[in-house]
Amino acid sequence: MRNTLVPIQIKERINDLRQTFNNWFDRFLATRKDTGNWLAHEPVFFDWFNTGTFPAVDVEENDEEVSISAEMPGLSEKDFQVELQGQRVILRGEKKFQQEKKDRSYYYAECQYGSFSRVIPLPCEVIGEKAEANYKNGVLQIRLPKSESAKAHRIQIKVG
Repeated sequence: MRNTLVPIQIKERINDLRQTFNNWFDRFLATRKDTGNWLAHEPVFFDWFNTGTFPAVDVEENDEEVSISAEMPGLSEKDFQVELQGQRVILRGEKKFQQEKKDRSYYYAECQYGSFSRVIPLPCEVIGEKAEANYKNGVLQIRLPKSESAKAHRIQIKVG
């Protein structure tokens, strides 16, 4: 049996890493304004430990398609975009901060705001032209039909 080398898309991985660092830096600069009181601050625009995990997704596969469910509450369909690049789906968008009212201050500020980007690797080759996306009640559903080469094919076994 001959060994075969599988090409790795180094350039794509480096670009993803660069984008992740850019997002971290942008979000770091938007974290807090110094108000002189550590507890009295504007809402946190990101969580260091959860960077890259918004939106939360489920990726499922059956014989015919790959489906992705992404939880994106508080957004409208104009706040994000879905892109298919090769064997990965990219979700990008921004959850805009609603300005606080002048006669109020925050007691808790746990909601996250700012831009996000999530790269979701797909388990197989899909037909991008037939992809469908639906956004309802804060959940994005994406259906990606598998290409013929990615579908399972039964092989007849001959005896003898």
